[in-house]
Amino acid sequence: MSSLRNAVKRIAHKERSQTRDRQHLGILEKKKDYKQRAIDYHRKEDRIKGMKQKVSMRNPDEFYFGMHNSKVEDGKHRSSEDYRMLSPELIKVMKDQDLSYVRMQKQKDIKKAEKLQSSLHFLDTENVYGIGTRRTHTVFVRSKEDALDFDVSEHFGTVPEFAGRTFNRLRKSDIEKISNDDIMESNKVPSTYELSQLKKNNKKLAKKLARARSGAYREMESRRERADKMKMAEDHLITEKLVAGKGRKRKIESGEDGRPAQYKWRRKRLK
Repeated sequence: MSSLRNAVKRIAHKERSQTRDRQHLGILEKKKDYKQRAIDYHRKEDRIKGMKQKVSMRNPDEFYFGMHNSKVEDGKHRSSEDYRMLSPELIKVMKDQDLSYVRMQKQKDIKKAEKLQSSLHFLDTENVYGIGTRRTHTVFVRSKEDALDFDVSEHFGTVPEFAGRTFNRLRKSDIEKISNDDIMESNKVPSTYELSQLKKNNKKLAKKLARARSGAYREMESRRERADKMKMAEDHLITEKLVAGKGRKRKIESGEDGRPAQYKWRRKRLK
């Protein structure tokens, strides 16, 4: 029966509106409006009650050093540590310190990104992050027939598995030397199981190196993004410093995409 009762269309409940002779008082307050106002009122009431209780239980002989830095002016409690009480000269010094810190952090991120770039050399640039550009190796041949019959692995003297690499491309002689050294150390011919284990270990090592390389690229990209953000913060601080200075000015363009607004100063004749 419950499903049938829900299927039947019901009359929509309509809240009454403000009467015509009371429309000058504004929109009629609904239950949700009253509830919100009541919660705010009781919250303030509880806060005032708690403050009164705290004052009544306070020790009159209590002392703390904040008393030297605060006073009551025009019925309002003010503290000398409030930034609104600071002088313009002190605010300017604080802005200069912030600007110096931002510039220092920006230079650190730029140097770190350059160091990572020089160590990575953009190896294996076809990655998920799209960092760098595709490097090419041009090989000149005598004719079109030689170009069609060109074999990369034979030209570089490596195995076909390493032909597509742009780094750590071992030659056949190096691979044979490593294999002979392994056989001489073991004094026996490696079995099929040992060869499979060797290939498996090489794959694990390759994956580990790939993860490390990807992590280095991610760190380099994050350093560059942070340096760009620091440059934007530096521009904002420089703009605030110039706007706080002397001279008549007007805003000619609002800031877009996080960039600071642009101002134009009135020309002043030099004495």
